Amino acid sequence: MKNIIFVIIISISLAFSASAKNDGGGSSGGSSGGSSGGSSGGSSGGSSGGSSGGSSGGSSSSGGGEYSGSTGYDKELKRILFEIEKNENYQGALKDLEIYVYENPQNANGWNLIGFASRKLGKFDDAELYYNTGLEIEPQHDDILAYQGELYLQTDRYEMALENLAILTDICIFNCSEKIELAEAIKKYELENNL
Repeated sequence: MKNIIFVIIISISLAFSASAKNDGGGSSGGSSGGSSGGSSGGSSGGSSGGSSGGSSGGSSSSGGGEYSGSTGYDKELKRILFEIEKNENYQGALKDLEIYVYENPQNANGWNLIGFASRKLGKFDDAELYYNTGLEIEPQHDDILAYQGELYLQTDRYEMALENLAILTDICIFNCSEKIELAEAIKKYELENNL
């Protein structure tokens, strides 16, 4: 209950922030409507999407530090994802995502993307909050677990990154890309820090 109230407070504050920042530069509008809510990891089996109904589950795989994969994303998230992947416009995407998560607070994919954009901009505290919110909605969201693990490495919390890798190992039946990506990031961290 405490976490739900926290998400509501964050959503309200994001609304004020988004309306103050909305300079007409994006078309977030109501077109995002009933968010996708599908499973974010086709390979993770059994994980469920947000409660907002919606379309297909699918894989949201990633590699090389880039966020990729758009299955299970509604039209608006796909547009924002394009800004992130192709244009690396993290700042612009972040503004649109603030609006998006306010309008679609039960879509874990939206929280994942806003966490990713925040992390890329060095806003680690915000990224952690967004990842945690996404995991409240979908505790086995493989993308969030992988990216949160990378955040833990960036903020020197190696043991927590290992915990996320263990969870991914449990939920990924096959060698899913999220697990592989986090394992490689951990290996690189270990080499750089003589662990």
